[in-house]
Amino acid sequence: MTMFENVTRALARQLNPHGDLTALDSLIDFKRFHPFCLVLRKRKSTLFWGARYVRTDYTLLDLLEPGSAPSDPTDSGNFGFKNMLDARVEGEVDVPKTVKVTGTAGLSRNSTLEVQTLSVAPKALETLHEERKLAADHPFLKEMRERGENLYVVMEVVETVQEVTLERAGKAEGCFSLPFFAPLGLQGSVNHKEAVTIPKGCVLAFRVRQLMVNGKDEWDIPHICSDTMQTFPPGEKPEEKFTLIQASDVGEAHEDFRTLKEEVQRETHEVEKLSRRGQSSLLSSLSKLLGKKKELQDLELTLEGALDKGHEVTLEALPKDVLLSKEAMGAVLYFLGALTVLSEAQQKLLVKSMERKILPVQLKLVESAMEQNFLQDKEGVFPLRPELLSSLGEEELTLTEALVGLSGLEVQRSGPQYMWDPDTLPHLCALYAGLSLLQLLTKAS
Repeated sequence: MTMFENVTRALARQLNPHGDLTALDSLIDFKRFHPFCLVLRKRKSTLFWGARYVRTDYTLLDLLEPGSAPSDPTDSGNFGFKNMLDARVEGEVDVPKTVKVTGTAGLSRNSTLEVQTLSVAPKALETLHEERKLAADHPFLKEMRERGENLYVVMEVVETVQEVTLERAGKAEGCFSLPFFAPLGLQGSVNHKEAVTIPKGCVLAFRVRQLMVNGKDEWDIPHICSDTMQTFPPGEKPEEKFTLIQASDVGEAHEDFRTLKEEVQRETHEVEKLSRRGQSSLLSSLSKLLGKKKELQDLELTLEGALDKGHEVTLEALPKDVLLSKEAMGAVLYFLGALTVLSEAQQKLLVKSMERKILPVQLKLVESAMEQNFLQDKEGVFPLRPELLSSLGEEELTLTEALVGLSGLEVQRSGPQYMWDPDTLPHLCALYAGLSLLQLLTKAS
C-alpha cells in the first residue's frame, strides 16, 4: 500500500471501526470527493476488499435545474492524530470531538494530522430537494440512465485542517534488497525513508448515499438504502449484464475466511470454463499488464463498458476466436479489481513468483494466516508452520516476504512467526484472490 493509503485506512478505522466510512486511496482524486460530488461504485465489487468508488466530473448540483446554492456543509468536529504511520497506532476517545492517538516504538517521526468532518446538513438537503428538480436532458444523466449505472452522492467527508508532511522511516514499503529486485525498483535498506505532503482541505475519507431518480425530473437521497435499490426506475435501464456481489450473496461482511474462499472459488470456476487456450492467453495478457496499474484499470473500464453495451470482448493477447462470455468477463473483472488493489511493486513480484513457480507456496502462506486470524481484531505475533517456507530458497523466501509484507503480513524467519495486523485484512483478501487466479492460470498453461 502507498503511504497515503496507509494513512487514510488507519484514519477510517480510528474514526469509524467496521463502519461505512470509505478511505480514499488516491491523493490525486481528492477534489472529486467533496460533499455533493457524484461517484460510481464498481459494479463487480465485493465486501472483502471493500466497495470501490470511482470519481466522476460532476456534482449533484450540476444535474439540477438552476437555483439557489445550498448552505455549506456543516463542521461535525475536529480531531488530532499523532504518528499516523505507526504500525501500532492506538486511539483513545476523551470527548466526542477529541481523539488522542499515541504510538509505541514506531516507524514514523512525530507528526500530527489535524482533520475535521464536514457533512451535508439535513435541512440544506431538504431545501435543495424542494426547490430544484433534475435537469432531465443533462448529457451525463442521460448517459448514466442508458448504462443503468447507480449514482452515489458524497454526503460526509473527513478532510485535513492544515497541510501536513508525514514521514516514515524504518522497514517500510520497498525495503528489500536483492540484486534481482533492482529492475523492479525495490532496492532499499532498513534506513529507507518516505514522506508524503497532504494539502489543506484534502479529503481522506468519505461517506456516500445513493441518488434515486423518480420519473423524469424527480430525485431523492434516502437515508436508508438496500443493495437491491436502483438509481433509475426498473424498465428504464438495460438488463443487468452480471451480478454485483453483495452481503445477501456471501453472508455478513467478513463473516469468516470460508466465506471469502467460497467467493473466490465461484469466480475461479468461471475462469476454468475457458478453454486451455483461452486460459493461457488470459495469463499472457495479465503477465504483460501486471506492474502497469493504469493499464490494468483501463482494461477494467473497457470490460465494464463492453458489458454495459452487451458486447463480446477479446483481450489483446487472446486469439480472435477466443471470446469472453459475460460470465467470464464478470469473473475477470472480479480479479482485476483484486489485482488493482495491489501496488505496482506487488504486481511485479507476482510476475517473478510465476516465473519461479512459487505461487502455490505463497497462496498457502496467505491462506494459513487468514484462516487463523480472519476475525482477529487485534494485532499480534503468531507462530508460522515451518513447512510453509521450507521448500523456498533464499531468494524465493525474500521475494515471498516482500510480496506478503507489502500487504501488511510481516513474516519473521526467527521462530518462524508472523505479525498480524487487522487493518491489512482487505489488502490480504485482494492478494489471496490474485494468487488464486494466477495459480489457476499457470497450472493450466
